[in-house]
Amino acid sequence: MRRRLTGPLPALAAGTALLLGACSGGGDEPGPGSAEATGSAAGSAGVPASVALTTADGVGDGDPLRVGVLLTLRSEPGQGQDVVAAAEGATVAAYRLRLGGGDVELEVVDDGGTAAGAEAAVEQLVASDVAGIVAATRGDHLDEALETATSAGTAVLLPYEREADLPVGAFATGPDAASVDRALLEAMQADGLSRPFVLTADDVELDVGSADAAGVGADLDATVARVAEAYDAGRVDSVLVAAAASTQARVVAALQGAAPAAPVVLSPEALSPAFAAGLAEASGTTAGAYLTAGTDAGDATTLSQGARPEGVSAFFAALRLAAGDPGITDLFGDAAFAQVAADADTASHDAVVALAAAAQAAGSVEPGDVLSALSGLQVGPDDGLAGPALDFGSDRALPPASVVALRATGQDPGVRPAVDAAGGGGSGGSAGGRLFWFADDTTG
Repeated sequence: MRRRLTGPLPALAAGTALLLGACSGGGDEPGPGSAEATGSAAGSAGVPASVALTTADGVGDGDPLRVGVLLTLRSEPGQGQDVVAAAEGATVAAYRLRLGGGDVELEVVDDGGTAAGAEAAVEQLVASDVAGIVAATRGDHLDEALETATSAGTAVLLPYEREADLPVGAFATGPDAASVDRALLEAMQADGLSRPFVLTADDVELDVGSADAAGVGADLDATVARVAEAYDAGRVDSVLVAAAASTQARVVAALQGAAPAAPVVLSPEALSPAFAAGLAEASGTTAGAYLTAGTDAGDATTLSQGARPEGVSAFFAALRLAAGDPGITDLFGDAAFAQVAADADTASHDAVVALAAAAQAAGSVEPGDVLSALSGLQVGPDDGLAGPALDFGSDRALPPASVVALRATGQDPGVRPAVDAAGGGGSGGSAGGRLFWFADDTTG
């Protein structure tokens, strides 16, 4: 499946219609710079940065900034399906860049979750002369496709991949494995946990030590019974589940029946909306005490003070405006954006914004120029990032210090528009359950 999102780009001011997509047009919305557009009532963080981003304004000398977005609608666990709903943050980024006067197109391709599909999808995007690609998916099915893209001189940003050895020209903008391990170890030590029972699946691993370990196989009941026996006997003091979000949900739901008192530690895959949704589907509860690691750039971030909360609040202000326009659709044009706004994250948003910043630095939308400008570039909140600053001096653009322990709550900060029971969630989305993640101040 392939879809190109484009749109007219008028000069926007207060009272004009906010446009996104080929046929957007919901009524009069507040213009950029107004109190409504900047989201001054978006929580206790105060007035955030402007919703409109001028990062892409005038960079193409008449040509649009085309950003390829690689997604996985259906896949085996661990190969990208679990993050497809979160990737709707790319829609928010394009919306903000257009508000700032940028001529921005998103070209969206589904790779099918296979190596052949990823290779074909990347070839399509390269042939379309996109300025860069956001691979909003994960898994080893991407390996050859990354080589294809970068060999053609096209940059690839990966907001959700932490394990891959990346070719030159590909950049991970999310947490790396070592930083995740460090953040989790610090938080576990603060909780007095040192003997986890580690359950793994879907080629996901964490290196935090273990008192016992097992793979998640077909007989899940037998596996969790073994965990429960070890916990009750005092041989382990916690359970760590490293797996795709959908697999984590099944395991945690089973643990809630077999070992309800055991502290649960999760690999960052749990940050996907698919984890909470999967818990609901498996008749589990989101009310448990869950620990994972990632960046402090989610819904709960808006409740704190400082530059980061302002940037995150600006993201959510834009998200609410986009959700209020019935003409704005999800990335594949299958539903109104309002129905997937509950799941859009800042990681995919920031990857698109970073490519726009590279195009601005290059003064060009040609892929080779963008890649050259991106290498060594530092992108931060002044460029419109909602999450931590990125340093493209290496293939791991997110500084290790930006990875922190995160804990879950079911208390909604209220920064997203409400979605009725019939809508929302999208593929792998959060219909039926929500979790919100906040930084653990015990790990800094």
